[in-house]
Amino acid sequence: MSIKQIRRFFVTIILTIMLAITIAFDFGTTASWAANLPSNQADAMIKNVEGKAQEALGNLTGDPKDKMIGKIKQTESKELKAAEDIKDKMELKGRAKAVSKNLEGKTQEAIGDLSNSPKDQMMGRSKQVESQGGNILEDIKDKAQDIFN
Repeated sequence: MSIKQIRRFFVTIILTIMLAITIAFDFGTTASWAANLPSNQADAMIKNVEGKAQEALGNLTGDPKDKMIGKIKQTESKELKAAEDIKDKMELKGRAKAVSKNLEGKTQEAIGDLSNSPKDQMMGRSKQVESQGGNILEDIKDKAQDIFN
C-alpha cells in the first residue's frame, strides 16, 4: 500500500464517521428527518377535533355521556399541546449548532493534517474557535435565564 492509498483510506473513514454522526444527531440541518414523523402536537389536534365532534354528537342526540367524553378529549388535547410547547422551549438548538461546528472543524483540521493542506488546517481551527464562541454565547444565555427565573 502506498502513502496515497493510506491517506485516502483515512480520509474516507473520517468522512464516513462525520456523515454518520451528522445523520444520527441531525447536526448541520434545521429540519430533521424526525420532523416528518407524527408529533404530539398533531395528536393533540386530532384529539381536539375528536372531542369537539363527540361533544357535538352528544349535543345533537342529547346523550350526556358523549358530551362528557368529548369535553374530556378536548381537555386531554390541551394538556398534550401544553406539554409539547414546554418541550419545544427546552430544545438545545444553539448548543447543538456549536457542537456540530466543533465536530466539523476537528474533522476538517484532521483532513488538512492528513493531506498536508494548510488551508484545511486553518479553516478547521477557525471553525473550532467559532464553536467555542457559540458555547460561550449559550453559557451566557443559560446564566441570564437563571437570573430571570
